[in-house]
Amino acid sequence: MNPDKPSANAVLSAVVAFGLWGVLPVYWKQLGHLGSDVALAQRVVWTMATVLPVLALCGEWSGFLRSLREARLLRAHAWSAFLLAINWGVFVWAAQHGRIIDCSLGYFINPLLNVLIGSRMLGERLTALQKLSIGSAAFGVLTQLMLVGRFPWIGLLLAGSFALYGLARRRSPLGSLPGLAVETVVGVPVAVTYLIWTQQSGMPIWGAATAHDLFLIAGLGIITTIPLLGFAHGARQLPFALLGVLQFLAPTGQFLVGALLYHEPVSAAAMVSFGLIWLGVLLFCSDLWLRKPRKA
Repeated sequence: MNPDKPSANAVLSAVVAFGLWGVLPVYWKQLGHLGSDVALAQRVVWTMATVLPVLALCGEWSGFLRSLREARLLRAHAWSAFLLAINWGVFVWAAQHGRIIDCSLGYFINPLLNVLIGSRMLGERLTALQKLSIGSAAFGVLTQLMLVGRFPWIGLLLAGSFALYGLARRRSPLGSLPGLAVETVVGVPVAVTYLIWTQQSGMPIWGAATAHDLFLIAGLGIITTIPLLGFAHGARQLPFALLGVLQFLAPTGQFLVGALLYHEPVSAAAMVSFGLIWLGVLLFCSDLWLRKPRKA
């Protein structure tokens, strides 16, 4: 690949991934009557059903089976599966309870938190603009606490869990697809057990069992796997600076969906908080732009 001209395929893959993540709250809203706990359990099961055939098609089946025999990998991915479950669970609950804008807050903060973790845990050095971007975002969170009057736990939990998940995956030798498969294998017994217990308790696990509900539930694996694969493809081929800018498509989409489609309230105080966080994002993107190779 020409480093001065990013692959159009890779750019499209990343745009599709972040674009889908931006509008996914609409999907979860359609399953609001299912409950976030049942929706999460169903998501794990159907992701497994989707990932296994994809593994075979991509020729990664044998490597996946080998990884299941390594206790160290299983322990590592049990931890990343736990973090991913927290992230998915909070996101689904928030989307179904009218807190989509709070979700966008978390995913605006996430890249900045990744930079902070890199400096504290991976020995990466922060530039002056990166320090300013993190400081601006932190002040935005503090402002939300003081002016809006509530602790932004949804945004911080989403940002923190996904940042730690990224760190856990960075330390794993497995690629995106086999890694997701191992994480799902670890989570499937818990998910299936919970679904059986829920069914035996007399609560529905298929919603209203209409064709609409069954179609949406069966599609949970697809809406999980496609953006993850698109992100993996883009991450392998795109310059970090371009990928870093594109990833803000997801929280931008979530913010617009929450504010414009579902009319979630955005007070003037909340806009001050978001303004400081967006300033941090702007500083972050400026730093990426200034540090990119001249020809890129």
